[in-house]
Amino acid sequence: MAQATTHSLQRADERLVGEEAVKVNNAIAAACAKYGNKSVGIIAHRLDSQRGQAWGNKSNGDCVVAIVRHGQVKTVYLRRATQSFDLSVSRTDVLVDMTGTVLTTPMMK
Repeated sequence: MAQATTHSLQRADERLVGEEAVKVNNAIAAACAKYGNKSVGIIAHRLDSQRGQAWGNKSNGDCVVAIVRHGQVKTVYLRRATQSFDLSVSRTDVLVDMTGTVLTTPMMK
């Protein structure tokens, strides 16, 4: 399991409600167990609807994405499923969809 940084805990607290944090943490743990925790972008949870204003300056979307680097969850943010997902977006070596709703296969360098 990856350790959460203060930044990622703050972002999760701002963006997640109720049991969503537990679901995201479980997805992060499963992804790190399968793909390692060196440089992984994880689509960790799919929300029922978009959260946040689409063209605002704050994180918004219906997918919860976590970035893990060197064993630490660096950040948690929202992204719309209609936006592109690739390694240049996550800036990681691996991008995996633990929800099974956005990517058909993991992306790897």
